[in-house]
Amino acid sequence: MIHQVLVPTDGSENAERAVRFSAQVADRRQQAEVTVVYVHLQVPPATHQGVSLTESEQRAQAVQPLNEEPDNEELVHAREIVDRAVAEIKSLVTSPDVSVAGRVVVDDRVENGILRVADEMDADIIVMGTRGLSTLRGAIMGSVSHAMIEKATCPVLIVK
Repeated sequence: MIHQVLVPTDGSENAERAVRFSAQVADRRQQAEVTVVYVHLQVPPATHQGVSLTESEQRAQAVQPLNEEPDNEELVHAREIVDRAVAEIKSLVTSPDVSVAGRVVVDDRVENGILRVADEMDADIIVMGTRGLSTLRGAIMGSVSHAMIEKATCPVLIVK
């Protein structure tokens, strides 16, 4: 049964279609929770004071909540995208049993951030678009949707 719905977004048209579709998925469930996530890419430093960091140390540095970097314009923009998506879902859902929340996470790879959130929330399904904002971003999101199909432990619904 579907209770936990994860919706990755980057604000693109394809992602917005997935946001709208996730509202339909959640609205047909009782006690559904929808989480919208935006993964902000941040490449971790390869070294720290001349010493190489392990992969887990790099990930710990890269994964930071939004409120630790309030002046970063990109993170503020990411939060705006998430807030718009949350508002969109709330406006489309008719069931009072559906809750909607949003998160911005920082990671060195989009798919890793999505998978981490999916694991944390024990997602029952990931609903996402096929491609992102620009040609380069589109190539990334296309590869991300493919990675989700390959790596996610829950079903992945790709919305065109």
